[in-house]
Amino acid sequence: MTFTVVWLESAASELAEAWFMAKDRALVTAASRDIEQRLRAHPESAGESRQGLRRILIAGPLAVMFEISVEDRLVRVLSVWLIEKT
Repeated sequence: MTFTVVWLESAASELAEAWFMAKDRALVTAASRDIEQRLRAHPESAGESRQGLRRILIAGPLAVMFEISVEDRLVRVLSVWLIEKT
């Protein structure tokens, strides 16, 4: 069973800014698709745990902070940032 992935409005804005700032926009697009697929399929094993229920996932050149609600089958992407200039 898959999870629904919801990007907070602020995270979607951060993703758009990262795409705009990137030299290689195709790489940012591919990373965001990879993140989305991984979070839909197996968010509990994606990335590393952080404080509380938060996790961080790195898919160069992007990183995301997210939370999982297993009972709701929901992943909320809280923030996105560029970890390397592309």
